[in-house]
Amino acid sequence: MLRAALSVYRSFRPRASAVRLNSVRPFSSTRPHQARYVRFNETSQSSRDWRPSTWDRQSRILGGVGLVAVTYYVYHLEQVPETGRWRFMDISPGAERKLAEQTHAQLLQEYRGKILPPNHPLTLQVKKIVTRLLEASDLGHIKADAGTGTFGEVLQDLWHSPSGSPDMASAPSPPTSARNPAEWNVMVVNDPKIVNAMATFGSIVVFTGILPICQDENVLAAVLGHEIAHAVARHPSESLSYGKVLFLISYLLEIAGLSFGFGQILTSLVLQLPNSRTHELEADKLGLFYSARACYDPRGAPELQSRLSNLEKHKKGGFDLGFLSTHPTSEVRIKALERLLPDADSIRASSERCSGMEEALGAFRNVSREGILGRLQHPGGRAVDIWTT
Repeated sequence: MLRAALSVYRSFRPRASAVRLNSVRPFSSTRPHQARYVRFNETSQSSRDWRPSTWDRQSRILGGVGLVAVTYYVYHLEQVPETGRWRFMDISPGAERKLAEQTHAQLLQEYRGKILPPNHPLTLQVKKIVTRLLEASDLGHIKADAGTGTFGEVLQDLWHSPSGSPDMASAPSPPTSARNPAEWNVMVVNDPKIVNAMATFGSIVVFTGILPICQDENVLAAVLGHEIAHAVARHPSESLSYGKVLFLISYLLEIAGLSFGFGQILTSLVLQLPNSRTHELEADKLGLFYSARACYDPRGAPELQSRLSNLEKHKKGGFDLGFLSTHPTSEVRIKALERLLPDADSIRASSERCSGMEEALGAFRNVSREGILGRLQHPGGRAVDIWTT
């Protein structure tokens, strides 16, 4: 029995040793048939199946969107008629007319209770200057609202003033060009804390806070000419159009992972703000020429910037200097305007309207030197000024 057990043990012992030797091997051992050369750029089959296809799909989407966007952008490029600057514009004149109606209604709602009546002296003064600016450059006329009786009569007086009047000449027919509004809405908002004026889609808004800064008609004409220039050059529509481009660029940066969470900030700093400053300088130039053509002293424009600059340096709390936001510095604007003054003086000198006005004012000044509208001879031979009697 014992022999049988030992024989069985001996028969199994070599086999167990073989198993142990085969299963326990040195760490550095490698079976030759398992050796394999692996390239560094070789990826797994699953990675090869997923990543390229995903990237190709994204590339096709980005490429297609980019191609459509570039085609659309190029198709809607145009030049600003007044300056020749190229820009992107996809807002039609028909859409602008609808925006004009909506904007005017919103302005009336927003400033309800603060809008001065149409026969208020300040409103009439602003409208008189606007009328001169519009007529001199053939940019349309002020819209007379139905049912405003007194205002309608005032407008009739303004539009049909005698041809020899130094303030107003006969009104030309409204322009037929679709890019310029034939009718303008003008409102004066009684808010002394807002030092600003604006024009958008045929509506001109003047806040009373800007009037103490202006102090005279020449500077106020510079303000109004600048705002009219924004509307005539279609800067509000251009900003809306450009906003679509900025949104698309920001969106593509987000998809490509290049925005780092600052896509909108980057597009604003790199594209939006420079474009806004371009608008301001362009409106300064056009507004300067509008004022000169309407026989206002073009030096009111750089004077305005100087006064606004002083106000900005010494401003106190409670003032909203919206006129200066996203704008070039006053120093830059003053230098640009001063370079344009010779051209503005030439425009003013070549105008028959302005020459007639200057002659009338010159005659008035000459008579004034004799005692304001002439000096009356007292029966005793002593000259008496009219204003002292």
